[in-house]
Amino acid sequence: MSDLMQDLRFALRQMARKPGITAFTILSLALGIGVNSSIFSLVNALLFRDLPGQRTGELVDVYVGEEGDYQYATSSYPDYRDLRDQNGVLSSLAAINLTVVTWDAGERAQMLFGEVVSGNYFDMFGVRPAAGRWFLPEEDARPGTHPVVVLGHRFWRTALAGNPGIVGRQLELNGIQFTVVGVAPEGFRGNFPAITSDFWVPMMMNDALSESPSLDDRRSRSLFLKGRLAPGTSLEQAQVRFTGLAQRLRTAYPAEDEKLSITLVPSRKVVLNPGIDGPIFGVAGLLMGIVGLVLLIACSNIANLQLVRVAERRREIAVRLALGAGRGRLLRQLLTESTLLALAGGALGLLFAVWTARLLVTFKPPLPIPLNLDVPLDWRVLGFTLVLALLTGILCGLAPALRASRPSVVAEIKDDSAGLGLAGPGHRKLGLRNLLVISQVATSTILLVGAGLFLRSLGNAQSIDPGFTLRRGVVVQVAPGLGGAYTEAEGRALYQRILERVRALPGVRSAALAEALPLGLNIHVSSVDLEGQPRPKEKREQVDRTGAAPGFFETLGIPILRGRGFGEQDAPGSPRVVIVNETAARRFWPGQDPLGRRLRFGDDEAWAMVVGVARDGKYRTLGEEPRAFVYHSAVQDYSAFATLVAASDGDERALLAAVRRELNEIDPGLPIFSLKTMSEHMSIMLFPARMGAALLAAFGGLGLLLASIGLYGVVASSVARRTREVGIRMALGARREDVLGLVVREGMLLTGFGLLAGLAVAFAASRLLSSLLYGITPADPLTYGAVALVLAVVAFLANLLPARRATEVDPVVALRHA
Repeated sequence: MSDLMQDLRFALRQMARKPGITAFTILSLALGIGVNSSIFSLVNALLFRDLPGQRTGELVDVYVGEEGDYQYATSSYPDYRDLRDQNGVLSSLAAINLTVVTWDAGERAQMLFGEVVSGNYFDMFGVRPAAGRWFLPEEDARPGTHPVVVLGHRFWRTALAGNPGIVGRQLELNGIQFTVVGVAPEGFRGNFPAITSDFWVPMMMNDALSESPSLDDRRSRSLFLKGRLAPGTSLEQAQVRFTGLAQRLRTAYPAEDEKLSITLVPSRKVVLNPGIDGPIFGVAGLLMGIVGLVLLIACSNIANLQLVRVAERRREIAVRLALGAGRGRLLRQLLTESTLLALAGGALGLLFAVWTARLLVTFKPPLPIPLNLDVPLDWRVLGFTLVLALLTGILCGLAPALRASRPSVVAEIKDDSAGLGLAGPGHRKLGLRNLLVISQVATSTILLVGAGLFLRSLGNAQSIDPGFTLRRGVVVQVAPGLGGAYTEAEGRALYQRILERVRALPGVRSAALAEALPLGLNIHVSSVDLEGQPRPKEKREQVDRTGAAPGFFETLGIPILRGRGFGEQDAPGSPRVVIVNETAARRFWPGQDPLGRRLRFGDDEAWAMVVGVARDGKYRTLGEEPRAFVYHSAVQDYSAFATLVAASDGDERALLAAVRRELNEIDPGLPIFSLKTMSEHMSIMLFPARMGAALLAAFGGLGLLLASIGLYGVVASSVARRTREVGIRMALGARREDVLGLVVREGMLLTGFGLLAGLAVAFAASRLLSSLLYGITPADPLTYGAVALVLAVVAFLANLLPARRATEVDPVVALRHA
C-alpha cells in the first residue's frame, strides 16, 4: 500500500508537470470511453433490463405456435385457460394483451396504451401497489361485469398530477366508466420493453373495449403468456408437461389447434421475441464493435503520447535502473500513471455518456406508439465503464512501459541520442509508434467506409420509386370504432363528413380514405383462393392487402394500368370488387387477362372480381423485391379504423394544423391514433438508414479527428528528434522544398499503409451491412474512393504543419542543438 501511494503521488506530479498533454490525454480517453459507455447504456436498457417483480429467475414466457412453422406466437384465451388450469408445473400463468383506448380527458380524447391482463397478473410478478389494490378474483370471472382499472405510476403522476385521492374515482375509457382501484409502483412499466403502460384492466373487459370480441374464439390468438415456475420445477420438466398439453389440445380441438406447439423460454433471455432477438443482439454487437474502434483509435493516440513521454524521461529511467530499481517496480509505476489517466478519462467519459445516451434516446423512430426507453446509470453501466477504463489504462501503458523499462543504461546516461529517431533504435521504418499510427488510419478508414455506405444508401433510398407520386400531404389515422362510440352507419357518415371538410381546405388537391398506406406499419396478409384454381388451404397464395376507397389511387398517384379504380358504383351490397398489382396479376393468372377473374380472401364466402390492375410499388420496405398486393373496396368492407390521406402542394405543417382543427370541430372526442405529414410517413422506412448514417458519420468523424491528431503528433515528434539531421541536410544545400517533401512523404507513407489495410478490412467487414443498404453493394467503388481521398487530404494537412516547421530550422542552431 505504501508503494502504491508513492506511485500515485509520483504519477500526479508527472501529470501536473505537463498539464496540456495531460488534459489532451484525458479528453481523448473520455471521448473514446464515453461513446462506448453511451452505446452500452442503450444496449443495457434494452437487452439487459431488469424484469419487474421478485424472483425473476423463475419467470418464463410461454409461446404458442404451429409445428413446422413459427414457434414463438401468441395464444387465444380458450387455449390460455386450458393451459392455466391443467399445467401443474407453474405456480401461476398470466395472459397479457397490449391495447389502445381513448380517454376522455375533458377537452378532447387522448390515446392511451395499456394492457388487458388476467386477474393473477400482478400477483405473478410479486409487486405491491403504490396505492389501492390489485384486481380481485371475481373481477376477472365474467365478461364485462367489473370495469375496474389500475393506473400506471407515470400516467398517474403526469396526467393526473399524482392525485392522492384517485382510488375510487372514475376514468372514462372507450366510453366506459372504469373505477380506479389501484396505482402501480414507480418503476413498474409493464410487460413490453420500451413501452410504459398507462393502465391495466381485467381480461374480462377485453371484449367490451374491443371492436371485435375474441375471448371465446380459439382461433383469435393475440395474448402473450407469462408464468412462474412452481417451487422445485425445472424448465425442462415444465417443457415436457406443456408438450403433453399441446398434444392434448390438438386432439380435443383438431379444427383450431391442429398443429399446436408450445415453447417455454426463460423471461430473462427474451428481449422482444426469441424469433427476432438474434438480429437485435447482432445489431447491438455491431454497434459495440463500431464504438470499440473509436476507443482503439484513442488508445493508439494515448500510447503514442506515452511513448513520447517515456522517451523524454529516458535518462531518468536509466538512472533509476542504474541505482538498483527493479524492472517490475518500474513497470508498475509507469502503468500506474497510464491507469490513473484512464480512470480520469473514464470519469469524464461517464458524464459524456450520460449526456449522449439521453440525446440518442430522443432520436426515436417516427412511430405512433409512445416509446419510453430509460437509460439509467445503473451498476452495469458503472461497472462497464470502470472495467473499460482499467483495461484502457493497461492497454495504453503496457507497450510504452515495457519499452521504457529496458533501455541501454550506459547510452542513456551519456545522453547518446543518436538512435532516438521516430522509428526507434536503428531507425526501424515500422517501429511501434508508426504501427500505432497505421492502425489509427486503418480504423478510421473502416468507420468512414461504413458511414459512406450508409450515406450513399440513404441517398439511394430517398430516390427509390415507391410506386406512388405523392410526396407532400397529411396522413391521419382515426378510430371511431374504439369503445363502440360509432355504429357502422354513423361511422360511414363520419368518414364522409371528414372527407368533405378536408377536401374543402385551401391547398388540398384531393383526399381519400384507406385502411392503411403502403410503407407503413400496418401489414395485413391473407391467403387467397383463386376461382378455377382449387388448392388445399395450406398451399394457397399469400398476399398483402389493404382497403381503398374511391379517389385513393388518384390521391396517392398510383397509375391504374388496366381496367379502372374504385368508383361510386362499388357501394355496400353491390358485387365485391378488387384491384390487383402487376405482380399479383402475373403470379395468379400468367399469360391471361386478369380482368374479370375472381378471388376470395381466406375463408370468406364472397368472391370478388378483379376490375383493375395497378402499377407495382413498395409496400413493406423500400428495398423489397416485387410482391403480390391486392386492394379491396373500403366502402364495401367497412372498418371502424381508417387512414385519411390528403394531397397538397403547400406547407405540410400548416395543412396538418388545419386538418387537426377540422377534426376537432367535427368531434372533439374522435380517437386519433396518428396525425402526421406525408414526409413523416415516408421517414419510417428511412429511419434505419438515417440512424446508421448519422451514427457512423459521427463515430467516423471522431475517429478521423483522433487519427489526424495522432499523425500530427508522430510527425511533429519526428521533426523535433531529427533537428540535427535536418540542419545537416540544409547546411549541405538541401532546399526547403526538399525538406518539406521528405517530412510529408514519410507521413503520407504511414497514411498509405493504414489506408490500404483499412480498405481491405472494410471490404471484408462491410458485407455484414449488405441487408441494410439500398441500391449499392458493400464494395461500392465511389464510397471507397471518396474515403481514400478524404483521408489523404486530412493526412496531408496533418503532415504539412510540422513539415513547414522543419523547413524553418536554422542549420547553425540545429548543429549546436546536436
